[in-house]
Amino acid sequence: MVYRRSTQVALGVVLLLASEEEGTSRRVRDLAAALGVPATYVAKIVQALTRVGLLHALRGPRGGVQLGRSPDEVHLWDVLSAVEPVGEFERCFLKLDRCDDLHPCPVHDDWAPIRAQILAMLQKRSMREIASEAQRSGALCWRGRGKGQKPRAKADKN
Repeated sequence: MVYRRSTQVALGVVLLLASEEEGTSRRVRDLAAALGVPATYVAKIVQALTRVGLLHALRGPRGGVQLGRSPDEVHLWDVLSAVEPVGEFERCFLKLDRCDDLHPCPVHDDWAPIRAQILAMLQKRSMREIASEAQRSGALCWRGRGKGQKPRAKADKN
């Protein structure tokens, strides 16, 4: 599956916050630096995630964003469906208008069980579980700078 850049950034933001101790907030600019994207772009994505309750924004000098609920209760699907048009997941893989069980496209019978498996995984895996695995494997790390630490996700090598 190919997701938009905004979805990748949303997943990155939630993953970084899920790897923190619960209740920890981070500034948008720190999250943006960790993900290597402009802070204004991250701010728009944070707004979308806040609107659906995945994040909670804190105002003031100690402000920032934090997860809106426990990372055990946030799943990949929650983040994905907050920023992606969910109907796209149900559409024909070939984007044909008339593709269903009665009128299958050439890949319908192959794609349907794969799509069901992907959906099940997206709805099952919690962000805490994923963050923990990513930290253990070294795919997600924290780099200390100054008084606080700024999150830094390792760059994709593709």
